[in-house]
Amino acid sequence: MSALRRLAAAHLLANALLLGCGYYWLGISESRGSALAWSALIGVLLIALACSTYGATFAFFGAAERKRVFPAWKTAARNLLPIAAAVVAIAIGYWLLAELQDYSSDPAFTVASFLTLRLRKPVRPASVLRVFNAALWIVRWVALPVALLPMLSAISTRGWRGFAAIGPGGGAGTRRWWYWFVAPLLLLAAAWAPLKVLGWTPRPESFGLQVVSFVLRAALAYLLFGGAWLALAFATSAGKPRFTQSSTTASP
Repeated sequence: MSALRRLAAAHLLANALLLGCGYYWLGISESRGSALAWSALIGVLLIALACSTYGATFAFFGAAERKRVFPAWKTAARNLLPIAAAVVAIAIGYWLLAELQDYSSDPAFTVASFLTLRLRKPVRPASVLRVFNAALWIVRWVALPVALLPMLSAISTRGWRGFAAIGPGGGAGTRRWWYWFVAPLLLLAAAWAPLKVLGWTPRPESFGLQVVSFVLRAALAYLLFGGAWLALAFATSAGKPRFTQSSTTASP
């Protein structure tokens, strides 16, 4: 079995373990102090497993020789703390974007009133809100992923020094032009498309067909997520010059 196949198999198994542990974690009762402590421990272990799993894909494709899977997981585990810090910072940023989107109705009304006054023609707040939401969508699915995924890749292989990848010398400026299109498409294929496939509810006649439909859709969504993520990690971590290196590194 090739190294890439071993990585894909290990990644799919790790994702299955994450889903199983996550389902168990959500079912833990927190009525007692010991149960609350156990829930917190499982939550920390879930975060550590997720960071090491996805960091290992970056480390594997960012390595000079992609021949072994275990060293990539070892590298990600060694850089677990900086990976977790970056993930928490990114989660806070996306939460702030969600809060901004929820708050956008009042500014949209103000902007619409201002434009109506200046342009001497009515501008509907709903139109301003659609433009604002479209801009936030571009920031959420294009601008931030293109800037932050290379940083995560660099952190997975270089630890705390990888945070420099978001700066002028290692951020989106070192990406090839096609990365601006490929990364958002692969991110949508990994995060948005599986949910759409899983949420699609055909109406077969019998209960047995409903079960078969759900199983097939769940398997397709799972494979789509895993394959799209591996492709995204490859596009982010590989190339000439390698995305995880400084832009001043000589290309072979």
